[in-house]
Amino acid sequence: MQKKPMIGIIGRPDIASDEDAVVCIWEKTRRAIVQKGGIPLLVLPTQNLIYEELRPKDTPRLTIQEKEDLKSVVDCCNGLLIPGGYKWYEYDTFIYQYALEKNMPVLGICAGMQMIASVDNMNREEEVKGNAKNDTAIDHHQREQKYVHSINIMDNTLLKKIVDKNEIQVNSKHNYHVQTTTNLVISAYSEDGLIEAIEHPKKEFVIGVQWHPETMLDYDESANKILDAFIEACKK
Repeated sequence: MQKKPMIGIIGRPDIASDEDAVVCIWEKTRRAIVQKGGIPLLVLPTQNLIYEELRPKDTPRLTIQEKEDLKSVVDCCNGLLIPGGYKWYEYDTFIYQYALEKNMPVLGICAGMQMIASVDNMNREEEVKGNAKNDTAIDHHQREQKYVHSINIMDNTLLKKIVDKNEIQVNSKHNYHVQTTTNLVISAYSEDGLIEAIEHPKKEFVIGVQWHPETMLDYDESANKILDAFIEACKK
C-alpha cells in the first residue's frame, strides 16, 4: 500500500463561541484532505502569543529558534495547504517561503492565494490590496451559493492542464482580491476581470485560487481535479 502524503495545513487564529482565543482549521478543509487520500497535519505558530489580540503588523518578529521550530514541523510534510481566512501573520509567510525552498507542492485558497501574491510582491500593500474592498460588478462574497460566477482559464497554465476546460463555475467568499503579481503567472480571471488564480512558473505545483474548491467536492468536477492533482503532486 502506498504511503499517504502528509499535508501541512496552516492554523488560523480565531475566537471560539465561548470567546476563547483558538488557532484552528475549518472542518471542510481537513475533510477535503482526508477524502482525497492525504493525512492532515495542523501547522501551528511557535510564538507564545495570543494572535487575535494583535494586528499582524504589531506582532513581534519570529526569532531564529521560532523559525527553526516551524521548519521542524514543515519538514514532516509532503505538501502545504494555505487556507482561507481574514488575515495572515509573519509565520504564514515564513512557512510558505520555506516550503518554496523545499520545492514542496503548495495550494493556496482565498486568503492563502492573496498571501502568496503578497510574498511575490514583497508585501507591498499598494500592489496587493489586502485592505481594499472589491468594487466590481459581481458580489464576490456569497457564502452559501454553490456557484457565484464563471472564471476564464488561461492557456499554457498548470490550472488549464488540471481542469482541461477554458471556463468553469466557482463559488466565491472573499472581500479582498489580488490586484497584480510580479513573478507569478495569472492563470484565471473572473468575468469582471479580477485575478482568480495564480501559479509559480518555476515550481512543479504552486497554485493559488481565489475560490474554495475544498467546499465543492460533493458536486463539482473541477474542484475534485484540483485537489486530486495537489495530492498526487504531494505523493511524489
